[in-house]
Amino acid sequence: MRGRKGNPQVGRHRRQIDTADTLSYDSVMIYNGRVARSRSTSIGGTRLRRQLVMNGKFKTAGRTSGTSKRLTRTCAILLLTALIPFTGCAQSVGDGDFGVTTGGQQDIASARSIIESGGVPSPASVTVEGFLSEHDIPVTQPDNADELFATVAAAWNDDFNAFTPLATVQLGFGTNIDADAFERAPLNIGLVIDISGSMGEPADRTTSTSRLEAVKIAVDRLLAQLDDNDRVSIVAFNALALTRLEAAAGTDVAAIKGAIDRLVPEGSTDLARGMRAAYQVLERNQSDDRNDRLIVFTDALLTARPGSQEEELLDVMELYADRDIGATLFGIGSDFGNETALAISQIRGGNYFFLSDFDRIVSVFDDEFDLLVTPVAFDVNLVMSIPFSLDVEGVYGIPAEEPFPHVLELEIPTLFLSNRDGGGATLVRLRAGSLVDFDEENVIAQLDLSYTDRNGETVEIDPIEAVLPAGLDPRATEPYFENDSVKRAVLLLNTANVLIESLEDAYPAFGFFGSADDEQRAIDRLSAFLTYFDNLAEGLSDRESEESRRLSEERELLEQLIFNIFGAANNF
Repeated sequence: MRGRKGNPQVGRHRRQIDTADTLSYDSVMIYNGRVARSRSTSIGGTRLRRQLVMNGKFKTAGRTSGTSKRLTRTCAILLLTALIPFTGCAQSVGDGDFGVTTGGQQDIASARSIIESGGVPSPASVTVEGFLSEHDIPVTQPDNADELFATVAAAWNDDFNAFTPLATVQLGFGTNIDADAFERAPLNIGLVIDISGSMGEPADRTTSTSRLEAVKIAVDRLLAQLDDNDRVSIVAFNALALTRLEAAAGTDVAAIKGAIDRLVPEGSTDLARGMRAAYQVLERNQSDDRNDRLIVFTDALLTARPGSQEEELLDVMELYADRDIGATLFGIGSDFGNETALAISQIRGGNYFFLSDFDRIVSVFDDEFDLLVTPVAFDVNLVMSIPFSLDVEGVYGIPAEEPFPHVLELEIPTLFLSNRDGGGATLVRLRAGSLVDFDEENVIAQLDLSYTDRNGETVEIDPIEAVLPAGLDPRATEPYFENDSVKRAVLLLNTANVLIESLEDAYPAFGFFGSADDEQRAIDRLSAFLTYFDNLAEGLSDRESEESRRLSEERELLEQLIFNIFGAANNF
């Protein structure tokens, strides 16, 4: 499986920008006429000089020392490509108030936190589905749609690093559930809290607040979402597991906070043991009018019985998923690798988030909690038939085994409600063979879909076709996107893949297994991609909703990573 608020401006700043190439080692970033994030990069005591523009005037942050000509070339690219505009926010084309997202990893917050604080994260901390889930990719509700519906859209374009042009089939899910009428079902919650010694360490690189204190803050935010119909149990664990509270009313704040106030970090970590004990507590307190769900807080440093715990964790989750008990895992301080996150996504009722900082805690528990504990469909079965005139190049967003056949059978264990449209979009990339006649209309895929709804009933959706119109350029010199949503999805997929590939290049070098060539390859790849990003982003809104990340924010993330890799490679 494989930047910040505002819109880059052109026009009145162009004269100042054109002169910036005479200033070595500078990065110019303008958003709405002012600096989006005014800070210099500082590594090892030496500061990168970054030329910033504030209301059309240059301002300098920090001085340069020990830099090289390679950074000059890199920054020149940044200067030239920072000027492609995004349009203002457009209205979502989706008609519903909620979106739908797959289970599994719901963000790349851990990687973002490391990059924003000047580091280079492991490529294992970035997944395509986690990256896509942070974005609103709107879907259009068809006429007479059921509670859950699916749509497809097609594209034909030249990817950043693809050998040939590719066709894309974008599969998105939506719902017609009315947000104003929606009420979360009462919950039987088991809070599973890691109290191992590592939970006493700082929650991130910029704070003295411990991971366990961050968990207590998160539980405090969670309590505001509960009512008297909910029940809360608490199991704390290190190498052992101990029940601290059982089946308290959701409004019994004194009992709940009293149980976690006494928690202190010590010992090693046996997550599977803690979860098994909490599942048993939930089973003792089940009722027909409440949904059962484990809420797990851990730093994912599985120190007890190393080498076997991840497999045990997944086994116990699968066992109780078969008994209709879902689990939501929250990473604090460090996160699971992408293989474990992917495995969680394949367990019925499972999803995973990383709580990188206080803002993320507020966002998850104030804005998303009722949705992330509300599955809308289970056991989604997708059968996509591809004509033999095309070949499958890749499947993104859900697992698929290579080599890819022409009849793809894909499964999504759970779909959850989301406040972002089209989150967790599935993308199938196709390579056109010589038998494709671009003078004719081409059906590039037919989708058959079935799922189990919230009432346990099997629902089948009428077959859907993805079509490329007649008259397209076989070389994709003039790209085709059926709508802005599939264009946005293709851009985000390219961004996620380039981010992963660049980290795969750069990260080994910082473990002393790579070389300077690896770092330079990562810098060159990211720098070249910024031009591709800007060209494809032109005409798209910066974001589709307040809940979505901005395209400009992703661009700035790539810029920051370039500076981080260069700075670490040159010891400053």
